Amino acid sequence: MIGVVTILFISSVLYIFINDSDAYRHYTGLGESISISPDDSTLAFSYYTNGNEAIYTGDIDGKDVTQVTFPAEGEDHREPRFSEDGKSMIFLSEDSNKVRSLHYKPELEDEETIQLTDKEDQVFSAALSPDGETAYYLAMPAEDFHKEPGQNKNGTDVHTIHTDGSGHEQLTDEDRLDMGQITISDDGQRLYYNGFENGIYYDIDSGMEKTDSEIAVRGEVYHTVLSPDEDYFAYTKVDDTSEQGTFIYELFLKNVSSGDSKRLTDYNSNVVSPVFFHQEDRLALLANKNWPGEPSQYEIMTFRYEDGEMIPINLELPEPDDSFQLGAFVDKMMNEATLTVLYLLMFGLSIVYCHGSSRTYWPVIISGIVTLISLIVVFIAGYINPWLGVWVMTLTMGLGVCTVILLLFAFIYQKILKIIRGA
Repeated sequence: MIGVVTILFISSVLYIFINDSDAYRHYTGLGESISISPDDSTLAFSYYTNGNEAIYTGDIDGKDVTQVTFPAEGEDHREPRFSEDGKSMIFLSEDSNKVRSLHYKPELEDEETIQLTDKEDQVFSAALSPDGETAYYLAMPAEDFHKEPGQNKNGTDVHTIHTDGSGHEQLTDEDRLDMGQITISDDGQRLYYNGFENGIYYDIDSGMEKTDSEIAVRGEVYHTVLSPDEDYFAYTKVDDTSEQGTFIYELFLKNVSSGDSKRLTDYNSNVVSPVFFHQEDRLALLANKNWPGEPSQYEIMTFRYEDGEMIPINLELPEPDDSFQLGAFVDKMMNEATLTVLYLLMFGLSIVYCHGSSRTYWPVIISGIVTLISLIVVFIAGYINPWLGVWVMTLTMGLGVCTVILLLFAFIYQKILKIIRGA
């Protein structure tokens, strides 16, 4: 029995370390990006089906949902952006190496897509010009993206390319670390990015970066987006922390002319991907019900500026595949709880076995030694990588708790046997 449990424990550990730990590998649910057509009638969003992410469209009330992109094996499609007439869109395609390229879909009803960038660039965000003939995007060389921070030679810059795939040009050479999300003004003359830090924008006519203090926002903000009339811009930032110490991100709205900001949401979790309606004073966003867990479980919410009442959009989503999937089942079972149970069972059975040779506490001592070694590794791992150190510390704490449980079990087991023999 001990041998069987030991084999299961070792196999589980190897499976977790060797296997792809992507939480979305078998996931079915909303992705992290939405877009609204200029006439406010259609919603575009990315959606996972058994780990495969594609782009869908539907009526703004959630009905008539249709899949519009069909990723090849190993690819995911996300970040849709409508054209001005709502008949075409751009989106990002991510391959198995996590490299994102920019694609253009001339007609939503047709299967044709045009790949605008190759695998040499890592594209983070993109926007279409009002005439639909030019795409602007934020990108950095893919080889630099995969390097550790501080080792890359190039950062992120603004690029442009025509939607027929011609005329690529790099517009800036600032090599920034993070430029956030790119948006374009209604007249197609200005590009906004970099989280509105210091009010930086790119003036297309002059070909230069400029600043505008009215759109500047201080502090760390995320998911910044300007309204179509440029009267408001929305952003998310840390508003509070939960009882467990997790940051809570809420949505804020700034009036550009007055400079006043107000919090719009009270979701007490994490909200992302805000997008403005074009014809009325409304916003849509994605609210994460599973924050900070993985995978994220989003719901689409809309609300008006005045009252801030969040109203969910109930999408008529594709029926999930309920058939049994061995890979998904194994992934679900291979977790911390399973390892903990197998660890306690393996050493608990060893205590029972060793008691016969008066070595009841040997398994406890071995578990204690493993915990001590793990504690030493914490300092080494923390020196190499702080996040690795935190992970090893969490593992060490778990091992310590298991050792205490085993010690108590060995003590109680020994006492019970003495009582039985005495009787």
